[in-house]
Amino acid sequence: MVFNIKNMKSMLLSIAMVFAALVNFSATASVQQSMQVDADTEEVKQIQDTSVTKRYGHWLFNGGFKDQAFSAVNPLYKISQGDQLLVQLWGGIDFQAQMTVDPQGNIFIPKVGPVRVSGVSNKKLNKVVLSSIKRVYKSNVSVYVSLVSNQQVKVFLSGMVNNPGLYKGQSADSILRFIDLAGGIRNDMGSYRNVQVKRANKVVQTIDLYQFLLQGIMPPLQLQDGDVIFVAGKNGEVTLEGEVGFEGRFELSGKTISLKHILAASVTHEKATHVTIISPLTAKLSQSKNTKLANRIIEAKQYDINAIDNINLPAGAMVKVSSQVRANSISISLIGEHKSAQEMVLPWGASLADLINSVEMTKLSNADAVQLFRQSVAERQYTMLQASLSSLEQTVLTARSNTKESAELRKAEADIILQWVAKARQVQPKGQVLLVAGFDASKIILQQGDKIVIPSKKNLVMIHGEVLFPTAVAYNNKFSIEDFVKQAGGATDDLDEFNVLVMQPNGSFINVNDLLSKNKAINPGDEIFVLAKPDLKGFQLAKDITELIYQVAMSAAVIIAL
Repeated sequence: MVFNIKNMKSMLLSIAMVFAALVNFSATASVQQSMQVDADTEEVKQIQDTSVTKRYGHWLFNGGFKDQAFSAVNPLYKISQGDQLLVQLWGGIDFQAQMTVDPQGNIFIPKVGPVRVSGVSNKKLNKVVLSSIKRVYKSNVSVYVSLVSNQQVKVFLSGMVNNPGLYKGQSADSILRFIDLAGGIRNDMGSYRNVQVKRANKVVQTIDLYQFLLQGIMPPLQLQDGDVIFVAGKNGEVTLEGEVGFEGRFELSGKTISLKHILAASVTHEKATHVTIISPLTAKLSQSKNTKLANRIIEAKQYDINAIDNINLPAGAMVKVSSQVRANSISISLIGEHKSAQEMVLPWGASLADLINSVEMTKLSNADAVQLFRQSVAERQYTMLQASLSSLEQTVLTARSNTKESAELRKAEADIILQWVAKARQVQPKGQVLLVAGFDASKIILQQGDKIVIPSKKNLVMIHGEVLFPTAVAYNNKFSIEDFVKQAGGATDDLDEFNVLVMQPNGSFINVNDLLSKNKAINPGDEIFVLAKPDLKGFQLAKDITELIYQVAMSAAVIIAL
């Protein structure tokens, strides 16, 4: 088989054109199916919420520290062995040199002798050096001393970091930089609240990184050659869920933690009203001389969010922050041809029929083609679309070939498809619920944030696609599909060689290829699409691509061309 990549692109583009008619419409389910989508979405969300794995502070070590060394201009920095100083003297003595602080903590100035600077703060450096010089030169000598660079140190990273080892940096560098160089703290075992700096096997500093995250506090510390930064194993954790800015695991620094503290750290939402605490308790069941048997039990309690000042949580507790306020009304966006407000407020539980009955229509309003867009449907469509794209991607990457020619075809297909998949992943579904003919509007319960579109009546029929002059034609109830196509100059080939679709004002589509001979009637506002039938011969993944293009178009009202 002779393979031509250009022909393949043409075939894929033809597939895309078949579904170009779907622009501006996004749902394929009936009203009952859309209601099921809402239930499924809630079920998926609950499953996702129960599998929380993120730890508070997981975002800290993403490379933001390791690329920048400390510049050593901190006035509180204390001079140490190996630091580079620029010393300038003028007046009674003329001298300038860059000096290194020696192992004894001194610099040597000619005709003055050694001057001890180790442990001197950066801001007092001039004063200390000048005082030493004036022991020799009583007057007419000025001094300027500046810190050029810190000592280079090598520090061990040990404990629960991702890449333990020996790392080089500046003595003034923060431990954050060294931990970042070591790949950050292990998510499964490492502690953010117990980071120790050891020198000669003794702990010289213990640092709680939550203080840095919550308050911006980082204790001052100068590292020395051979220091060990040790990340201890994590302490117990409390799990947070619900109406909070952060959902995940929050580490304890001791045996218990204040509920008020972790809610402040996780930032509760404004609508949060109650806190449910599910705590593990140890109950003693029996006791003998030699054996103590105990059992873990679960206790759940609920509190008003304003009455939690004195509540402490043990390790293993789960905190669920919820809103117990039930809405009495909802707001619905009303778009399109009508005289009513653009934002309608309805009682909780109102149906689409209630909305339509309260809308003041105009003579141009097409009440039979009402469109409904819902965020939960869009989210469900997005999830399904991403899953389908992942499946296609996996198929492309794992497909095997029996011959060299087949392998070349696979590779060419893969290059095109993977580029298309990358673009398709950026698609944001619109979440239209298709209201098919004969639906019962009283059974469609509206949700907060729904968008209702009332299109205007049109006395035109649009003809698109493979016609000589794509155009709009005034509606004529005596015209068939073929008659309207003729008004656009006719098809570029026999009409039987094309896919002919009719899009109705409510967004539904009808494939009329088998009805052409029956002179299928067209209604005002319909749009006719005359589309080329793609040639799928030799294309191994044609079916998968076709289904995905259809899914993208229907869920997001866009066509991704290949």
